[in-house]
Amino acid sequence: MNETRYAAVAKDLMEGIASGRYPVGSLLPTEFELCDLYEVSRHTVRAAINQLLNQGLVSRRKRVGTRVEASSPRGGYSQSLATVADLAHLAETQQREIQEVRHFVADLSEAARLGLVPGEHYFCVSSIRVDRQHGAAPLCWTDVYAQRDYAEVIDLAREHPDQLIASLIEQRFGRAIDVVDQQVRAVLIAPEMARLLKAEAGAPGLKILRHYRDDQGALMAVSETVHPDDRFTLVTQMRRERAVG
Repeated sequence: MNETRYAAVAKDLMEGIASGRYPVGSLLPTEFELCDLYEVSRHTVRAAINQLLNQGLVSRRKRVGTRVEASSPRGGYSQSLATVADLAHLAETQQREIQEVRHFVADLSEAARLGLVPGEHYFCVSSIRVDRQHGAAPLCWTDVYAQRDYAEVIDLAREHPDQLIASLIEQRFGRAIDVVDQQVRAVLIAPEMARLLKAEAGAPGLKILRHYRDDQGALMAVSETVHPDDRFTLVTQMRRERAVG
């Protein structure tokens, strides 16, 4: 099953629900009709529908069909991120609002926590991100770290609030992101961050640390993002390895 394909089908169905093409209370086309419409398999259609189910947009009942229950996702985003392109597309749906920019020399604790080089010069762009389509509470707080050599992208980040800073580094400096290492853990949201995110201080959150690397493994940027627990769900997929022979 092609994950990019079913994500595209899910995205189109979500846009159809949000626009009223499939109003709340109506039934989506049947699986067979969706297979014909998108020229995909039933496995792909079912995976796309499952994404809508996870977001509370639809419900399913035997001999009835798939019913539209809401016009917008329940509690924020449920997002499948399998490629760098998926991550860039997620950024396009959100608006960066820069709160602070600071320049610093990485000390031992920062270097150990973020994977930086002690004593090297870096900058950090701190932002909140909002859903520009629905205008709800901010989705997350993000700190992006990069070497001082890339400081030109700070102005570009202000000019292009819908692009990843790592992507702006790619474009400006001719480097390509080859892999993103991602660590996810639960945290409690600090009071000041909670105030800016319009969340409850001490409430649970999801912290995602991402390292953007080129094809030589060299670090291009680091991002540290905190989501209130009701505003983002990270969806991943595992596949069984096939025996060769």
